Amino acid sequence: MDLGLKNKRALVTAGSKGLGAAVAEALAAEGASLVIGARHEAELRATADRIKAKHRVPVHALTVDLANPEAASSFAREAERLLGGVDVLINNVGGPAPSSAQETELSAWQKGFEQVFLSVVAVTRHLTPAMKERRFGRIVTITSTSVVEPIEHLVVSTAMRSAVTGYLRTLATELAPHGITVNTVMPGVLHTGRIEDLRRAKAARESSTLEIEMAKTAKAIPAGRIGKPEELAAFVAFLASEQAGYMTGLNVAVDGGARRGF
Repeated sequence: MDLGLKNKRALVTAGSKGLGAAVAEALAAEGASLVIGARHEAELRATADRIKAKHRVPVHALTVDLANPEAASSFAREAERLLGGVDVLINNVGGPAPSSAQETELSAWQKGFEQVFLSVVAVTRHLTPAMKERRFGRIVTITSTSVVEPIEHLVVSTAMRSAVTGYLRTLATELAPHGITVNTVMPGVLHTGRIEDLRRAKAARESSTLEIEMAKTAKAIPAGRIGKPEELAAFVAFLASEQAGYMTGLNVAVDGGARRGF
């Protein structure tokens, strides 16, 4: 299937590794030009160079800390300049540190609000006016299955990603008449550095090991395995495509059947 992404212009946040890098590569494979952003310059530029060399498309790397709303807006503005406009926005934000509801300090709540919620709002609201003028846009945001089934010791991430989901569902209705789709994708357990870090922390709490916790996680998933970032990336690329123009306001899990709800 031709996704119609050739020569489209895409911005991917937290694009240096993990899910963000996988999505950036999936879009580049379809011929999209890219700006990818992240905090760590060396890692970011290495990813940009690798994708550019492999897929022969323009890939720009912008170092940014999206937890600063002014920096987030400037980042979106610079991405527009580099690409000549942004047709596809992929919001992807790293998760806050693990903590329980009772133990979380107010400072951690504030940091999580800026990192997970406000960063998405700042970038999205900057790019949507031009999308409305062109009457085309695709906004896909990567959240977590925790927004429908809370995960132990991830209270800040759960709360802030739930807030992002509410914001984007409201935005989807507002932007639908302008040819812009707004969807969220909820990854379950996919093999990234973040998942290893979380399982390592759990192993420390329970006097276990990373290997044991990863094996227990895989066993609990109906699919019988931990997913690959490329599997989520392929679905995100479809939601960013011309063919997905009648799909908006969705909140879809990519989790191997792990979520128990309807």
